[in-house]
Amino acid sequence: MTIRHAGLRRLIGGLLLGCALLIAAATGIVLWAAHTGTIPGFVWSGVAGVIHIKEFPHAALHRNARCTFSDAWSLTPSLKQSRPWIELRETFRVQKQDGPFTLVDTPAGSYWIPARDILTLAETEDEQSRDIYSGGMVDVMPGDVVLDCGANVGVYTRHALQKGAKLVVAIEPAPESLECLRRNLAPQIAAGRVVVYPKGVWNRDEELQLSVGPQWASTASSVVLDRGKKGPTITLTTIDKMVAELNLASVDFVKMDIEGAEMQALEGAAQTVRRFKPRMAISLEHRPSDPDTIPVSAQKLWPDYIFKCGPCTNIGGSIQPDVMFLRSR
Repeated sequence: MTIRHAGLRRLIGGLLLGCALLIAAATGIVLWAAHTGTIPGFVWSGVAGVIHIKEFPHAALHRNARCTFSDAWSLTPSLKQSRPWIELRETFRVQKQDGPFTLVDTPAGSYWIPARDILTLAETEDEQSRDIYSGGMVDVMPGDVVLDCGANVGVYTRHALQKGAKLVVAIEPAPESLECLRRNLAPQIAAGRVVVYPKGVWNRDEELQLSVGPQWASTASSVVLDRGKKGPTITLTTIDKMVAELNLASVDFVKMDIEGAEMQALEGAAQTVRRFKPRMAISLEHRPSDPDTIPVSAQKLWPDYIFKCGPCTNIGGSIQPDVMFLRSR
């Protein structure tokens, strides 16, 4: 045991010494490059590699058990980390302003958005291009009735319609997002393919205040997570009551991304899920504990369901699954 520990200490010491030498070398190269006025590509590559090695232990330490060390390595931040939504943002064109709202033309179509949300729109469109709410065992099918819980301005609602959904119930309680949603989906609303539901989903009827903040996009407004500032009061209800209110004859697919309120909303959908057996894609990104607590709670609610976690992502330094997929056995 003593020999093993001594060997481990030598290994760790060697790794730390190697990292220190790499950092010293990279620092010297950067100083030289700054002195000469040229920063060649190999310098940036070297610095990026050093940063990646330096940050990897933190990513590995904050890795959810459902993610691998390979996930932690690939998701460790570095100067070379790809953010495709930043490049996508460059393709956007602002068409017009209307008070606090902006009409933006994108490769996926035009959207009214709160003016501060343009980069978030690019990130959301990138997510839909990667189809993050579709797993190997769940997807929207032609003819489905879909519940889009957390519809925001309607990007996923359009995506579900393009996949052939017969009807999408776009659930969005935040007033500024709700206004954009109605503008963006006016033709589909008129055609009866979209129903906009202006309440939040929860585990009981209640009125709560949204938490918002100027540094947060409208997609981040939450009734459970602190965003720094008090926002408007919204009305909440359960999915079970909403389904009865809208007289839905079926529910085939549920997408849910509601800023930390997912577990409460699932509790409020207990009867709907037992009755209709919908396929579901549930966000796990809002708390480090979500990938552990939400699947356990969902399986207690519906023992006949199986679940699978989707690809892992880096959420504020925590390496964890982004979405959970569920379907009946």
